[in-house]
Amino acid sequence: MRLTPHQKNAIQVAVGRQDPEARIILFGSRADDRAKGGDIDLLIISERIGLHQEWEIRRDILDEIGWQKLDLIVRRSNQLDSPIASTAMETGIPL
Repeated sequence: MRLTPHQKNAIQVAVGRQDPEARIILFGSRADDRAKGGDIDLLIISERIGLHQEWEIRRDILDEIGWQKLDLIVRRSNQLDSPIASTAMETGIPL
């Protein structure tokens, strides 16, 4: 996993403010220690986080860690059958 402890904590705190029960999965190149570069791709599984909360999470993370390309995908537990969610679940790392 290619996140610093500070980045990981910032993500967990920002998501936890909106839904302490949410599951966070890091996927894509940042989940692969052999890869270089890349944005931060997160799948957030939550029954409570809507669009407004998603933007607050994004703002809070970027305010804490500085500008980074950050992709957030928020899904309910019954919405994990899309290709991107399936890939994240299969290859990602829970935070």
